[in-house]
Amino acid sequence: MTVNTTSPNSDGNSNGRTRNGFGSGATFAPGLNINVNKTSGGAGGFGAPQMGAAANPGTGAARTSPLALPEPAFYSTPDVRSYCEALRAFGAYAAIEVEVGAEILKATLAEAPGAPGDRTYHRKRRANEVAKKLSKAAEALTDAAREAAAAWATYEREYADVMAPRPAQQRRPFQF
Repeated sequence: MTVNTTSPNSDGNSNGRTRNGFGSGATFAPGLNINVNKTSGGAGGFGAPQMGAAANPGTGAARTSPLALPEPAFYSTPDVRSYCEALRAFGAYAAIEVEVGAEILKATLAEAPGAPGDRTYHRKRRANEVAKKLSKAAEALTDAAREAAAAWATYEREYADVMAPRPAQQRRPFQF
């Protein structure tokens, strides 16, 4: 894409200068590359979910997804705090996602056609039983988030003396 813009000067004639004072021929041409990777056949065939870094952009060196935990490297107090906060955020976000998934699954299964002679009550009961397992998973993720916050609080309490900088002790000079 190329954009050449010239603005008229005060008397209405265009003198070949752009709005910012640059000469004529000012262009804007961004590079645009499109890469398309088409997989056919393979393990899952067409429409199968991809596995690996392409399917989960939150993995690897550039972990930016809310569903990605940092590497557990505990070299300082801020490392412990950031890991506990990331785990808490991960658990809370994942719990919400799983609970929403459970509700969607329950509604979908309740509307799915049942066996011949099946009543609406039976379909909803079976859907509730299936979705209950996902709801328990969401509760477990909520508990994990709670325990991560508790881990940071416990770390602060147990290692408060290590975390606080100690005042420098004045030493008496050595004397014979």
